[in-house]
Amino acid sequence: MAQVNIDIPVENIAGMINRMDVKELETLCLLLNAEGQELLKRKKEAEAKDFNFLSRDEAFDV
Repeated sequence: MAQVNIDIPVENIAGMINRMDVKELETLCLLLNAEGQELLKRKKEAEAKDFNFLSRDEAFDV
């Protein structure tokens, strides 16, 4: 796998994180934990393949 090194000062990263709203922070936390790679993989598969997601009614049998 290719690697990229980016030289960004810690202060800049801290500033970006401080400016994030709640949803962005939640997404960042998800991506940084152990399940993050699995979530990204599923998202890419969902975008690449042709299938339909369940509706709310189908999922909860309402």
